[in-house]
Amino acid sequence: MKKKRFLITLTLILFFHLSQAQLIMIDGETGEYKYEEVVSAQGKSKHEIQSLADQWVDLYYQNSFDKSIDSISLRKQGHNKLEWNFINKNIPINVFFDIEIKTKDGRYKYSFSNFKIGKIINGEIDSSDLKIYIERFPKKYQNSIEEPIDEEITKAIASMDFYIKNGKIEDDEDDW
Repeated sequence: MKKKRFLITLTLILFFHLSQAQLIMIDGETGEYKYEEVVSAQGKSKHEIQSLADQWVDLYYQNSFDKSIDSISLRKQGHNKLEWNFINKNIPINVFFDIEIKTKDGRYKYSFSNFKIGKIINGEIDSSDLKIYIERFPKKYQNSIEEPIDEEITKAIASMDFYIKNGKIEDDEDDW
């Protein structure tokens, strides 16, 4: 009987925890938001992948800052203007993050990390950590903040993968 109660309690705790799951990826070591994966690019050399990644970053994040390239990686600070819905009001936010793409023959590793929220004032970024910003709202609104960020980063990752494999930006389907 005690075992049955324990299992039911454990099941309820897990169900509640999973129903409150976060959308944005969290790094297990640091606890920070991070999207990271190694992706195959069969038949492409390290230099081809790096050139395509550089072109994609310039096309996709035209209003971004601080790009650096070395022999194995590309780094840039990305910037997105998004809106999230708080109760019945759309709140505009500026999200800043680091993009790093490391290349090897036939594969690359991307990383979207160091998420911040803030503004650009006199050409300088004034920001605070996204995790701190999100945690100051009640739990029931936190997914509303995370959802547009997760959608945008997921869309960017799919676009990058398509560009590196095909050498062009994926055409959007007609919205009609």
